[in-house]
Amino acid sequence: MGDFRFSQASDPAHNSTDQLRRHILWTLLIRVIFFTLLIGVTIVLASLGTEVLLPPLNVTIAFLAVLFILSVGSAAIVQKRELHLKRFGLIQFLSDSLFAALLVYGTGCSQSIFTPVFILPVIAGGLIMYRIGGFMSAAASTLLYGCVLFLEYIGFLPGYMIEAGYVPFDDILRATNLFAIYGTTFFLTALISGTLAARLHSTELALNRTSFEYDRLTLLYKQIFEDIATGIVTIDDTGTITSYNASAGRITGFPPDEAIGRPLHDIFPNLQLEKVSARQVIDLEKKDGTMIRAGYSFARLNLPPDPEPKETADDNCKVITLADISTIEKMEKRVREAEKMAAIGELSASIAHDFRNPLAAISGSAQLLALEDLGKVGTGKSLSTIILRESNRMAKTITDFLQFARPAPLQEEWFDLQRVVGEAIASGEDLQQRHLKGLLQTDIPKNLDGFGDRQQLQTILTHLLENSATLSPEENGPIIVSAAEDRWYEKNVIRLEVTDQGPGVDPALKEKIFQPFFSTRENGTGLGLAIVQQIVEHHRGEVEVISQPGEGCTMRIYIPLPSTAA
Repeated sequence: MGDFRFSQASDPAHNSTDQLRRHILWTLLIRVIFFTLLIGVTIVLASLGTEVLLPPLNVTIAFLAVLFILSVGSAAIVQKRELHLKRFGLIQFLSDSLFAALLVYGTGCSQSIFTPVFILPVIAGGLIMYRIGGFMSAAASTLLYGCVLFLEYIGFLPGYMIEAGYVPFDDILRATNLFAIYGTTFFLTALISGTLAARLHSTELALNRTSFEYDRLTLLYKQIFEDIATGIVTIDDTGTITSYNASAGRITGFPPDEAIGRPLHDIFPNLQLEKVSARQVIDLEKKDGTMIRAGYSFARLNLPPDPEPKETADDNCKVITLADISTIEKMEKRVREAEKMAAIGELSASIAHDFRNPLAAISGSAQLLALEDLGKVGTGKSLSTIILRESNRMAKTITDFLQFARPAPLQEEWFDLQRVVGEAIASGEDLQQRHLKGLLQTDIPKNLDGFGDRQQLQTILTHLLENSATLSPEENGPIIVSAAEDRWYEKNVIRLEVTDQGPGVDPALKEKIFQPFFSTRENGTGLGLAIVQQIVEHHRGEVEVISQPGEGCTMRIYIPLPSTAA
């Protein structure tokens, strides 16, 4: 029998095939126990004087031996995985009907007290294999019982029954009546047991599905409850905390095992739960004593009714949601400040724009005065010169401010990079003189084209060159402007560099030099590098500062080419 054990019938079933195999094993085990106990009890009762017709002891023992051997052998066969279990199960139910027929035939035929045993395989077949099993067993039991009645009617009886004085019936109507009654009983039993088994099976499937969905829902609830960033707290009608998720613990500093079971106001003394309202804000003291701003809201917790009667109903349970809004309030404050600064910047730009017209009038008047005083020496000429100089400086400052506050939209196109650099050099008198003296050099390949807003890129070069010319005296060495194609973050770009021999940039100031209105020059406006960074960012590029104190400075700019600019 290999590794077969009858205890395997108690192992849990993992699918319908395992379940059917387990049921067949149980049927075999019950068959052996039932027939053994039934015959044993009958023998005991006969020995006590009860009138029971039994076959000789050797025949009874042989019957039980055959039943035991077939059952054990069937139990060993049912372990085979390739076995057709439904067909094998039907064979076992038919075998049970056959054993019942032999028992009835050997104990009195139509007068046997064991005739109801025929019902047992019918019930087993209906319960295990539903209507098909029940009706097959009912048909077998009916036919076998008819065979028993027929053998009795023709007088074909065992010798020990004749010796015991058994008188068979000779009335065909009686045989027909018994056959009809028991046959009808067998089929009704098959119908009832099969129907009940089918309903039980469908109910079991629905229950398993419901249990599976419930487990999934429970797992989902637990995952949401524990993983959600919002703190969730529930309290009962006495104000005691009944559940408390991990986020609530992170917000308050009290872990769930310290909070559950405690009164709510021990942890949240400022919470007001008297009336339902919109989200409220409180100052919450955490476990470590720090104060945070917390937003909370609450609602009544509608629990399902308790089937067991209670003195008081849980109609005042609540669920509270809690969030740390300290960071959010800081961000809101920054947004308000940014909006305020944007409004101030827009107003400043409007004011600066309005200053240009009177400034142009002042500058024009000063130029006329300077022409009238041409060739003269005196206070008037000096004042006119000062007015012109300062007016020009103020006009440049206003132009830079407007360019920073109201950047023009990009008008990208291809352009000759050498020509743009030349125009930037020609825009400043000091830059032209340095270029003529060889103190402003260019290293740009011929036919190297750039892509972007030509006017804005020229503005970038003008600001960088003016900064380098101001900070790098002529005796320190040349200013070099170079450009080449390069790769930057897997993009094709134009790398543009302006290198001077000035004092360099302090590492502590590298992050500040691009801030608006920050300048280390006495007469600087602090807008040049801010404008440079703004224009480069609009071109989806980047500015790098390569410098060490006392070793000069290189401003490196990456401008993407059109294949990667979009």
